[in-house]
Amino acid sequence: MTAAQPRVCVVLPLFGGHRAATVVGAVIRAWLAQDVPCEVVVAVAGDAPRVHSGARIVAAGAADASPGRLRNLGAASTRAPLLYLGDADIVPLGTDFLGRALRLRGGDVVVQPWMYRLLDGAELAGVAAWQPPGCDRVCLVTGDATGRLAPVPGERFRQQESELMVQLPPELADPRDSRELVLRSPFHWGGILVERRLFEDVGGYCPGYSGWGCEDDDLRIKLAARATLITAWRADPTLACLHFEHPRSYAGPALTANRALLARRAAAGAEAMIAEDRGTSG
Repeated sequence: MTAAQPRVCVVLPLFGGHRAATVVGAVIRAWLAQDVPCEVVVAVAGDAPRVHSGARIVAAGAADASPGRLRNLGAASTRAPLLYLGDADIVPLGTDFLGRALRLRGGDVVVQPWMYRLLDGAELAGVAAWQPPGCDRVCLVTGDATGRLAPVPGERFRQQESELMVQLPPELADPRDSRELVLRSPFHWGGILVERRLFEDVGGYCPGYSGWGCEDDDLRIKLAARATLITAWRADPTLACLHFEHPRSYAGPALTANRALLARRAAAGAEAMIAEDRGTSG
């Protein structure tokens, strides 16, 4: 019997000493269990980790240690009509996540599903299925071996400009975190379900970003110029994923440079950004 042709390719980047390497197997298994035929591509900069045999590995050089560049490589390796641009430490909740996201999408682009942040995830990577906490607007959670998620007392939601953010209780702050990351998004900031052809038409991710930050903001600006973006956490907050939390020491020269690049490109406008990334500017 011939396997179903994948309708969606889930593209996951992996690089550096990221703790995602310890949980990527669980992430892959969760995607392959979806009720929509999909394939999983893990684009890896440097040495490829041992991951679940159901995933396909796309190897890249150490110079490609950037989520955007790696996702570009992964997306270029598939013929599936749709892409889900994810991360190697984020699990979809429920086997119907992709099916529901596709129904929400219609013919548009779905971005930023609600995301629970699992604070004790290092010990729970082997959990087969997760159960949402069953209460409204919770982000920070702990889990147990049965997959039951429970809210963490003391979280606070705040508005930062136009975005909803969650503030970690002071006692949960990790000394390795960048100070600015006391506020975190309660949704998957870079999660995107998009038609592959549209992704290619806007030039994919800008390859100029390095390390962590801003490449997904850049892509959303370009996509919004060509399509309607449906913000999933607003349209259907029950469509959710789970992040295995880890230290986030992201501040520094690389992030400063990424922010400067985003500001320059955004000031030029989406069409100029697209032209530059398609190699047709000037």
